[in-house]
Amino acid sequence: MDGMLRLALGILLVTTSVAASAREQIPAEERWWPYKAQLPGCDDAGVISKIQSRFASKEANYWQSGLTITAVDRVQTTDFRANGLDLIPRRYCTARVHLSSGKTSPMIYSVIEDAGILGYSYGVHFCVAAYDRNWASAPECKAARP
Repeated sequence: MDGMLRLALGILLVTTSVAASAREQIPAEERWWPYKAQLPGCDDAGVISKIQSRFASKEANYWQSGLTITAVDRVQTTDFRANGLDLIPRRYCTARVHLSSGKTSPMIYSVIEDAGILGYSYGVHFCVAAYDRNWASAPECKAARP
């Protein structure tokens, strides 16, 4: 009888802990200040231009390299809203960049709703593999992935 009681208590403990960890997800579009979840695509010219500009600025100002992204190809969407419906909408992407040094490198980036200056427009977080010199998305851009 003692074994049956322990089993019953164990089952009760597991079911209550599972129920306590589950939470209702309210889509970000239904918030008091809702998100639209309408982000530009990975291959959008504005997104690519923003990445090229920020990469050139970072390389010139912090690393004094003068390295720039001259072209971007093999653009793919890898995930959309991978973090859940109730969080800030994000589109995750990968691409290959051609650099002014003649080398190519993989790039991982995300387009984030309302993450631009002062919350207006979209924001972009990117990582060019082998050029994440301050290890902001280390190791090898893993922190930039979904």
